[in-house]
Amino acid sequence: MKPSTRWTIAVVAVIVIAILLLLLFRRSEPEAPAKSVVATQPAAPKAEPAAPVKPMAAEPLSATAYFGYNRTEVRPGEAPKLDDFAAKLKDRAYDRIDAIGHTDRIGSDSYNLALSRRRAEAVRAYLAGKGVDAGRVRIDAKGEAEPVTGEACKNMGPENHRNRKLISCLQRDRRVEVKLVARS
Repeated sequence: MKPSTRWTIAVVAVIVIAILLLLLFRRSEPEAPAKSVVATQPAAPKAEPAAPVKPMAAEPLSATAYFGYNRTEVRPGEAPKLDDFAAKLKDRAYDRIDAIGHTDRIGSDSYNLALSRRRAEAVRAYLAGKGVDAGRVRIDAKGEAEPVTGEACKNMGPENHRNRKLISCLQRDRRVEVKLVARS
C-alpha cells in the first residue's frame, strides 16, 4: 500500500472518530413536560422543616480539581478538595452545582471538548458518591477554550504528547471547576 493511501485512510479514520465523538457527547435538550389541567383545591398548611436550612453565605462556594494528562479519574491528591466541597453543601440552600470541565491545548478541539465533558462527569459521579444529588449537578464542557496558564507556556516546542516540559507547564489547564449556584 502506498504511503499516500495510508495517509488518506488515517485522515478518514480520524474524521470518522471525531464525528462519532461529537455525536456521542453532544448536548441534548430535555423535552418540555406535558401540560396537565388540575382542579385547584385549597392549599394544605405547610409543615415546618425538621432542621432549619442555613442561609447562603455571602462568599461563593467553589473548588477546582486538577487532572492528569489525558485522564478523567479524580486524582487522590484532589479528592480532599471535592470532599470538603461536598461537606460544605450539607444544610445549604442552592439551586444547582455547575461542574465545568477544561483541558490543555494539546490535541484536537473535538477530542478536548469530549475529554473535558468526561472529566466533569467524573466529578459529578464523585460528588454523588459523597451524598450530593447528581441531578442537581449541571455539566459544562469548555475543552481548551478557557486556559488559565496564559502566556506562561508559549514557545515550549512541539504541542504533542511527547513534550513533557509543555505537558507539565499546562497542568493547571486540566481541571474541573465546581461552583455552587445560589438560590435566587
